[in-house]
This record gives sequence, C-alpha cells and structure tokens, in this order.
Amino acid sequence: MRMFFSPSSVAVIGASSDPKKVGGMILGNIIRSGYAGKIYPINTKGGMILGLKAEPSVGSLEEVPELAILAIPAVSVPEVMEDLGKKGVKAVVVITAGFKEESQEGRELEKRLSEISKKYGMRAVGPNCFGLINTHCGLNSTFSSLFPPKGGISLCSQSGAVGATMLDWSMHTNAGVSKFLSLGNKMDIDEADAIEYFGTDEDTTVIGIYSEGITDGRRFLDAASKVNKPIVMLKSGRSSAGSKAASSHTGALSGSDTVYDAVFERLNIIRVKDLDSMFDALSVISSSKPMMKEGVVIITNAGGLGVMSADACSDNFGVSLATLSPATEERIRETIPSVASTHNPVDVRGDATNEMMISALEIAADDESVGGSAVLSSPIDATDLSAVAVAISRMRGQLKIPVTVSFAGGRECEKALSILRENGVPSYPSPDRAVRALSYLRMAQRTRPTGGTSVLPDTSGRQKVLELLDIAKGEFRSALSEEEGKSILSAYGIPVPSEELTTCQRDAVAAAGKIGYPVVMKIMSPDIAHKTDIGGVILNVRNEEGVREAFEKLIFRGRTAVPDGRIDGVSVQKMASGQEVILSMVRDDQFGPVLAFGLGGIYVEIIGEISRSLIPMSDDELDRMIMSTKAYRMLSGARGRPPADIDALKDTMKRMMKIALENPEIYELEINPVMVGKKNEGIWAVDALTTVR
Repeated sequence: MRMFFSPSSVAVIGASSDPKKVGGMILGNIIRSGYAGKIYPINTKGGMILGLKAEPSVGSLEEVPELAILAIPAVSVPEVMEDLGKKGVKAVVVITAGFKEESQEGRELEKRLSEISKKYGMRAVGPNCFGLINTHCGLNSTFSSLFPPKGGISLCSQSGAVGATMLDWSMHTNAGVSKFLSLGNKMDIDEADAIEYFGTDEDTTVIGIYSEGITDGRRFLDAASKVNKPIVMLKSGRSSAGSKAASSHTGALSGSDTVYDAVFERLNIIRVKDLDSMFDALSVISSSKPMMKEGVVIITNAGGLGVMSADACSDNFGVSLATLSPATEERIRETIPSVASTHNPVDVRGDATNEMMISALEIAADDESVGGSAVLSSPIDATDLSAVAVAISRMRGQLKIPVTVSFAGGRECEKALSILRENGVPSYPSPDRAVRALSYLRMAQRTRPTGGTSVLPDTSGRQKVLELLDIAKGEFRSALSEEEGKSILSAYGIPVPSEELTTCQRDAVAAAGKIGYPVVMKIMSPDIAHKTDIGGVILNVRNEEGVREAFEKLIFRGRTAVPDGRIDGVSVQKMASGQEVILSMVRDDQFGPVLAFGLGGIYVEIIGEISRSLIPMSDDELDRMIMSTKAYRMLSGARGRPPADIDALKDTMKRMMKIALENPEIYELEINPVMVGKKNEGIWAVDALTTVR
C-alpha cells in the first residue's frame, strides 16, 4: 500500500496534453499537487506532454515505476497490465470504466485483469475508480482538481462521485485530509486493505469509509479488529430492496443490513446513515480532544435552541444533559444578566454580551460533571457572532473539554461560521447536530469487547446432523422437518418437550394420555414453514374430545394450505409454560453465522425487536445481547413477574453457537418459541425450523 500512497515514481498510461481528457487531468493534477517523485507520461505518440518527455510504451521506460495509473480504453487494459507485470510494476490504479459494472463482457474483461494481477503479484485499485490522494507527499492522482488541506482524516469511497463530494466538503470546511482512496469495482484492493493501511499510517487520526457492500466479510472483520483508530462508516443499501430475506422470522425481519449493524457494533465502528452525519463525525473527531465524560453543558442566547439541544442529549448515544453544581451556577450567575438561567441549558438571554457567553462557557467547562459543551446562538442583533467565533477559536485549546458550535440561521451566520471553519472549530447549522457531534466523540472513546469467546458446551451432535443431511439430500430437500430439527437440538443438549407424531385421531388421543394433559397439537409438514400462519398450532388441549377435534381441524387446515404438499400427520406435545422468546441462527454470506434473540411467538413480527451478534462471541457480548432487548425486561421480572431462568437461556444460546460452528451446512436454525421457565426451572425448545445448503 505504500507504493500507492508514497511512490518514488509514477507512470500515467494514457497521458495527454488535453486537459479535457482523463489522462490529461490526472497528469496535470499530479504535477500541480507538488509531487516530488519522478513522473513518466506514457502515450503511443511519444513527444512532450506538459513539459515532460512521453514514452510510447511501458517497455520503453528505463526504470520500473513504483505506481502505474491507467486511463486508457477498457479493451486495451489487459494488454497493458501484462506489460506492467513483465516490467515488474507492483502497484496499479485502473481508472478506466467499462468492466463488470456495465455488462457481462465487461465482467469477463475484469476477470482477466484479476488473473493478470495475481499472475505477476501486482496489487490493483479499481477498475472504474476515481484515483487516490496523499496530501502529505503532494500526490493527487485523481481526475479532479480538488486537493484538500493536510490533516488527519483518511477517506475511502467505493463511489467516485461520493469521493468527489468528500473532497469538496473537506475543502469547504477546512477539514484536513491525510489520504483519499477511490475503490471502484474492488477487483483487488478493498475496504479491508484501506483500513489496514490507514490504521498504521502515522498521519491518520480518523478513518471515513463510504461503502455499498463488503466483499470479504471475515477479512474485513480481521482488519478492523486490529485498528485502534476511530472508523466512521456510511454503508448504503439499507433498505429491504437491497437485502436478502431468509425463510425464518428473524431472517426475514433482518436482511443483510442488520448483520452490518451487528458487525459494526462488534468492531465499534461508528455507523452513520447519511453524508451530513458522516461529515459531522469526521470533523469533530479529527479536530477535537477526547470527550471523557457524557455530561454536556449547553451555552446559548436563545431559549428555544437550548430546549432543542436538551432533547438532542436524550436522543443520542453516550451523552446526557450535565447537572451543574450549585457552586458553578453561582459563579455563572455573577457574570450574566439576573433574568438569565444558570441551570443547564445555560440561557444568557438575547441581550447578553459576547463576553458573557464566553465567560459562562469557561466557568461551566470546569464543572466536574461536564465532558463537553455545545455553544448555540441565533443571529440576534445584540450578539456579534463573529466576535463569539473568534473568542471560541482562541480559547478552545485552553479548555479541558471539547466544544462544538451551532450558529443557527443562514446569511447572518455565514461569516462567523467561516471563522470557525478556518480555525478548525467543529461547527454545525443546527443545535441537534452540534450535540450529535459530541455523541460521536463519545462513540470514538468506546473500547472493543474483550474477554475472548464463550466456553461452549462439549456436547456434539455432529453425527446426528450428518445423518439428517444424508436423508435430506437423498430426498432433494433444503428444509428439515420440525422433528428432524428438534433431534438436532436434542443431540446438542437443548431440551425439547415430550412429543409423538400421530396419523389418526385414535393415536393422537393415546399419545396425549401418555404424555399428559394439557398438550399442544401441531400440523407436521415439510412444506409448511410457519404453522401459526395457517392456524396449524392449537394450544392447551385438555381432554380426549379436544384432541379429536383439534386433529380434524389441523389436517383440514394443512391440506387447504398445501393441497399438493406432504402432510406427515399431527404432533402431540407436552404443553410447556414460560416466557416466549426466539432464538435463531442465520448464516450470512459475508460474515458467517449470526445469532439472533428477542421476544418470541407472535411478538417477533408485532414488535420486530431482535438483537444480533456474530458467532462466536464473548460472555460479555452474550450478556449485552440479551440485556439490550425488551425480552430481557420481561425475563428479569418486570411488573412483579417472577424472574426467569436466564442462565438456562444463556446455556441454550451457547449450544446454538456450537451447532453453528460445527455444522456449516446449516443455513438457518430457528427456535420459536423457546419457553423460558421460572428461575432454576430451565427452558423448552417447542419448535424448530431448519434449512440446509
């Protein structure tokens, strides 16, 4: 990666004197950005280009350039890549478009590039990319003249257009940038490579990434887990249109995007939903000292802005409205008008002087409960916003806390905001964004979970799974029956209620008598994934007459639902009691197995609250996963209810992890519901949905 960002020499293949051509733009930008290394223009016509001697081909070069940038037609790229490989070039940026993003023919062409790259041990950025920048060595190899000021933000974008937006933002706000990388089609270099490099780069303090999808999930996990710098990530494609629904409840509720949430939570990546949020996070983290406490003090000359910011303190992670000490309030009272409010938010009122606002900030910053401050102002005639901006710019380095600013308005605020930007003070057009920025600072202070992974039970049911897989393959099935799924659970030590499959009313009555009333009766069919959707489960059957009636109803409903499907019969099961929760494992294509947990039964779809975590996980992560849900409030004894057997639930979740890790063929395994009994009474898995690959 050093050869990409700090090369001793650069060859521009497709270089041109025409500033309207991509090759001309790139060569001109490299020269104008102050790059001190050797520059080799390559053009089949040779001659002089922008004052530099051009060679007709790569083979004509006397030296081997460390970096080659290709801006030539797509059909010519493979041949030139071969020449570069033979020459010994190890770093290549393919700007050219027209590959897998356009057609099947382009996909095949890109495959050839990948093969050539691997053949010669070349690393490649692109194709279909925007280029890269290193402000610290004066290298702009993009086809944009936007060259941001030096700083600590390193940016990576899958989209070239979004990358240009990032660069323009950094120049407008004076947010200093260290490195910029456009990934394009990610044929070779991807987000993981960028994170690994930026994570060790001494000029980088915070990493910002725009991505439309991770191509190698496990490698991304490995790279990000080793980085001790804040990562801010905008992952687009959050809607269901871009997600892949599974057949289980939790899979259908989640799609792939909620797996990204679990991944980012595991890695302490700050996930943002839009560009404004991304820029807010990058600006405050790159320009501010750490926020060591969650308490926020608001200093404002407008009561309405103070109320908005107080709401924002409640809405955002890791921050709260600080409670100032009586001594602090008394000191503030001595410096502001008598009608002003010394309670947080501190409202100095519209007729207060600039000095009063600054004095209130200095005093509040010393309070032990305060970790950060947001200074808010409206364009009121009594307040000289520019003077406030100058004062904050001068004093913020002397304060022990970080400060954000919001001058809420438009034309009248712009001059003051420009002063703040010039001095690297994080400033925002609305109070909620100023508070949210402090929240991002708190997120940047989070530490990753430690403690290794949970110790899993030594029980193994691998042999039982292999037996069932053989049966399913022989019958060309991708879904196991409920009975087969439960046999897997039993093999791994997960308790299931007593049950018996029956094919007639008489056998059902006999089974119920043997199991003991009350019983649950379910239709059994590999073609019915969700029995409750068709009325295929009847609870609390208490006598023989009820069994006969339930059997008849279930068979009728099953045959109505799947007229041509297979009906195996009716299962008669012991009625289990307890709090209903759902446990599910879904195997994500990129990140591997994910465990899901939440309220079970019908509440899964009504409430739709599911917590997720990657497998394997630590005991601390397992605890957080359970405690983050409404289900935990029910299990822990809400509203006078007796506490449930949470220890038994955790044991079952660990056994689910063991199943996932030992059996890569299992794509989904859902237990809905799991009946969690009272403390020390254990749990029962009363249903099982299993799909295999």
